[in-house]
Amino acid sequence: MNQLSKKWTPGLIIAAGICAAAAALPASAESIVTGGKTGTYFAIGNNLRDFVNPALEVKDSKGSWANVEDMSRTKGVTLAIVQSDVYSSFVQLRDSKDVPQATRGEYAQLLANLRVFMPLYKEEIHFIVRKDDPMEFIHQIKGKALWMDAEKSGTYLTALNIYSKLFQERPNAVQPFINTTATGEDEGTRRRRSALMSLSDPAYYKDYPKVDVMVLVGGQPLSLLEKNMPPNLKLLKFDASQPGAARVLQDYQKAAIQKSSYPQLNITGTELPSLAVDSYLITANFADPQRNQFIKDFADQFCSKFGVLQERGHAKWKSLSWQPGSSLPPLAAGWQYSDKVKAELANCRGGVAAATPSAKPSACSPQDRVTGLCR
Repeated sequence: MNQLSKKWTPGLIIAAGICAAAAALPASAESIVTGGKTGTYFAIGNNLRDFVNPALEVKDSKGSWANVEDMSRTKGVTLAIVQSDVYSSFVQLRDSKDVPQATRGEYAQLLANLRVFMPLYKEEIHFIVRKDDPMEFIHQIKGKALWMDAEKSGTYLTALNIYSKLFQERPNAVQPFINTTATGEDEGTRRRRSALMSLSDPAYYKDYPKVDVMVLVGGQPLSLLEKNMPPNLKLLKFDASQPGAARVLQDYQKAAIQKSSYPQLNITGTELPSLAVDSYLITANFADPQRNQFIKDFADQFCSKFGVLQERGHAKWKSLSWQPGSSLPPLAAGWQYSDKVKAELANCRGGVAAATPSAKPSACSPQDRVTGLCR
């Protein structure tokens, strides 16, 4: 059985105006689905509303998988932020004989119409184990208790996809839990800290689930691994010569985690070979011409306000995979740029930041500090 097909959602109906039959549905406010309210995806969405188009409604979400589902329903969702590997996961569902034919057809229609508005930035994939564990490589995690965050989160999707490609089976996933002593201003932070505690000292935290391997996805350095780190942890390496590695590299890129990012994680040499995944701002081909025009207009507005985003928005606007004036980079397998925005972005030179004094860049949220995306 296809490993992802066990997660198919029978209630997923492609009715967001992506298919022609939805053209007559009542109009709703254009919106973007992002991530948790304390995370970077949500901050990026707020920046697009505040500095590009104030009519854009920003919605929080549970992650990449949920964002694609939201775009497939009638919720007025016109934009979404996702990790690039979500596409291959839906491809597996589309092609799986274990998924009902009607649902497979819906996935096929959705995939045929998803488009990339623009690539955002790369996020490194961290596989963490105890220092005394004999494992040294990612391909050695088969059968281990894998903490991969909540279902439908970007981390869960990435860990599931990599594991399935390596071993052709589902992982032994640890259900998310919260240690009553874990600190953090939001549930996601407490989940991650709880898993890190159980990983580092399983004997002391024996009343909580066992964690052999912890997976974290985000730009290095992750603050969770920078500060107050237990000294008995290390990162696993990616070996591109191992069986299954070629399948993994269909959706992910080789990356290097720097020793300077994590002095306590026992990295030999100056860097450790690992993997990274792209994050994308996506849209779709809609049946409603007004929604398609909104996307085209939004691209023009985005280009004219790019300088403002860099000056007053989240720090990640300064480290995108693409910058105005440069060629659009190639996309992960299956993805293609929206024809509503490709020409505008290709000719974009970036707007000049406003000189008038205004609100200062928003302070770094606790969640962003945990994920290492700002300080």
